[in-house]
Amino acid sequence: MRALSVLLLLALAAPALAQTPPPETPEPPPEPPAVVPPALAAPTVAPPLEEDPAPERRKYQYRWQVLGPDLAAIGMSIIVDRISADGGDRPTALATLTIATYFFGAPLVHGIHRQGKRALISFGLRAGLPLVLGLLGEELDGTPPCDFCDDSLRSEGKLIGITIGVLAAMAVDGVLLARPIYRRVERPRTVWAPTLRGVTGGATAGVAGTF
Repeated sequence: MRALSVLLLLALAAPALAQTPPPETPEPPPEPPAVVPPALAAPTVAPPLEEDPAPERRKYQYRWQVLGPDLAAIGMSIIVDRISADGGDRPTALATLTIATYFFGAPLVHGIHRQGKRALISFGLRAGLPLVLGLLGEELDGTPPCDFCDDSLRSEGKLIGITIGVLAAMAVDGVLLARPIYRRVERPRTVWAPTLRGVTGGATAGVAGTF
């Protein structure tokens, strides 16, 4: 009877034992990540820098700086003429300053702005054009030669020719020679690039830029 009871209990407990899961096998602990020495780490290459853009060309004008000395020379010449016409002595210092302003004022302005060719042409016009037109006016006037005359401007045609030459030289200088110039303007450019540097036990990352 006892054997029959044991067999009956085992038969009843068999389905429950079949549903019982087997004991789980413990998983091994994860391995620590391998640390690569900084010397063996592959360097990070920054992206290539962009090419510099074409420099900007800015229009630069200095015409009024050329006309300023010429207007001053015209004003001083009128003052000298009025003083001499009123019967006073000719102001030698003011007359010399007027002539120097006419000859060297505008060429110096061209030179300051690094326009050497314009400076030479300006001086050549101011010296040659009044001389040529003055001689032409004297020939057209037909003034007879005079060896004992002190006034070299006694010919009215010569005086008119010199005056036209002076004004024409000023006009050509102010309109043509003092035309606008174009200069290159370098614009600063900001460049950003990522950086990575290996250190003991790890690495540091960041961003570097040029301004």
